[in-house]
This record gives sequence, structure tokens and C-alpha cells, in this order.
Amino acid sequence: MIRNVLSVLFALIIAISFAGCGDGDSSPKVDTTEHDNWVYMDVWEDSVQISFAFSDHSITSGQPWGGISTSYPTGTFEIDAKAGRHGSSSVASWFKSHASAATCANWPSGCPDWPSNLNFAFTGNITINGKEYPITIGQGSVGVHNNWWIGGPGWQLKSTVLGDAMITPDGKYYFEPVDDTFDTFRISTSY
Repeated sequence: MIRNVLSVLFALIIAISFAGCGDGDSSPKVDTTEHDNWVYMDVWEDSVQISFAFSDHSITSGQPWGGISTSYPTGTFEIDAKAGRHGSSSVASWFKSHASAATCANWPSGCPDWPSNLNFAFTGNITINGKEYPITIGQGSVGVHNNWWIGGPGWQLKSTVLGDAMITPDGKYYFEPVDDTFDTFRISTSY
């Protein structure tokens, strides 16, 4: 009799462990916290006029999106994307569909040609000294770091000593990843 009771208890424990507990969803929980996600663009001189106008975005399903804000303290243009951080291939595909070429800030190992997963991406127009350029910007991750991708329609990729630089469609400005960072690009007028 004790053997039968133990067998029934054991069977119940196994059944409960397979059934799961709580809300019935045994899939892993994904963090859906909105974060400040900063990308920085260093300029070649303080007198440069720079601004960004947001157009559209893509974000991994279920993640929060709080929009874009910018600031321009001396020498560095800053974009803050308020968003969740969970990568997906659908966002990476969206990014690729909005750029002719891309590079990323990914010190020290560089980047593949295109991201395979991104947390979110957004498009807009960046204006430098009165000239407007369509741009696509996205955040992915490498190891424990979040890293940033840039590109845009009509932009070109050029190899440089520090890695790959993105060149605006008119060839006037270079956006190059800054060494030792995952979140900063240097904008210059020539290489």
C-alpha cells in the first residue's frame, strides 16, 4: 500500500512539473523595460550645425517604444532612443530594407556586412550644415554590449584605417566608428 501511495505521489510530482505553474506560460520571460539608448556622433569642429528629424521605426514585437530625442552639447551630437532591448531578425531585415550599406561601432572586432538581429531601428533625416541626408540607425548587441549600426539609402561603404566608414550619398561626409567604443561615430568632411 505504501508503495502504491509513493508511486501515485511520484506520478503527481512528475505531472505537475510538466504542467508548469503560474499563468500556464512556460516560455522564458523577456524583459520589456524601456531604456535610454544613446548613440553619439562626434563632429570635426564645434561650429558644425547638425540636427535629426525622426521618420519611422521598427522594434522587436512586445518591446516598448518611447520615441527619439536629441541634444547637441559641444562637439558631440547625441540621439536617445527610448526603447526596450530584445533583438530580432525582423528588425534587422527592416534596417537592411532601409539602407544600401551599413557599418557598426563594434570595438575591437569590427562588423559583418549586415546585422542579423537588432533590438530596434529607426529612420529619419540628419541635417549637417544645411544639407539633409536620409539615415537609418539601429541598435544590436555583441556579447554584453549594445552596439549601433548606421547606413541609409544611397550611402556608400568605404574601408578606412579604423574600420569601415559610411559616406553620405553626395560623398561629402564620413561617419566612422570611433575606436574603443560600441556607441560612437565620428563625422568628418574627408578621410
